[in-house]
Amino acid sequence: MKEFVKSLRHPSPLPRCFQWLRQLLPPLCWQCKKVLGGRTFLEPSSPFLCSNCLLELPWTDQDYHCRQCGKHTAEPNRLRCQECIEDIWELDETRSVLAYDDIVRHWILQLKFYGKEHLSPLLGRLLALSFQNSNWLEKYDILIPIPLHSSRLRKRGFNQSLLLAYYFKKNLGKFAPELQTHWLRRIRATRPQTELPLAERLVNMDDAFETSLEVQNHQILLLDDVMTTGSTLNAAARCLKEAGASSVGALVLGRKMWDSFEDRFPDT
Repeated sequence: MKEFVKSLRHPSPLPRCFQWLRQLLPPLCWQCKKVLGGRTFLEPSSPFLCSNCLLELPWTDQDYHCRQCGKHTAEPNRLRCQECIEDIWELDETRSVLAYDDIVRHWILQLKFYGKEHLSPLLGRLLALSFQNSNWLEKYDILIPIPLHSSRLRKRGFNQSLLLAYYFKKNLGKFAPELQTHWLRRIRATRPQTELPLAERLVNMDDAFETSLEVQNHQILLLDDVMTTGSTLNAAARCLKEAGASSVGALVLGRKMWDSFEDRFPDT
């Protein structure tokens, strides 16, 4: 485990001239704006957050969640919750790092819709930090970020899930699955999930993906920034399994936690 923790690589030290300039303009915590001291380079969240703000993030409790969909549960170690039993769920398991709320929601929206690509190293590091004391990744040999349709990619200029996957793998090093960016393609331009009522999101992603036959007999881990209803990840998992993938799991940075079935599908 010590070897694993050491593998959580920090950014390379800056050249001496930039280190001197940083003494004049020290980095600030991205959350509370506190000045970070000179020794923060050794801390897990360096150079983005102070240690207090890192601990105060809404980390998900991996024991109290549904293994298949990632939803909070009252009982520990639930393999499936009631919603998983009632719905058609293609993912074998889901793991979320943070609750999609407050500052996490703000960061993800800033990255996706306001071009704040500089947030991706921070968010990729938070993904990696959640695996300090876990061997959960060992079962997967391929990591696939959820792709964007070419029209959406041209408009946005980047795929936020690919950026997260890149920095996630950069931090984990040899402990991360092999990254494959061309095994899954978005072949149908769909309306943004954020523009749709929750009930319509469930069918918006049908037949939106195409995959390579190279996925056969592989244990695939899908990576995305946010999971709400799970329709995007389920559609991708269905496509991969139909092409011969042995198993498909999902890793998401932020998970929208519904308190009840009525919260997911309100009357109005």
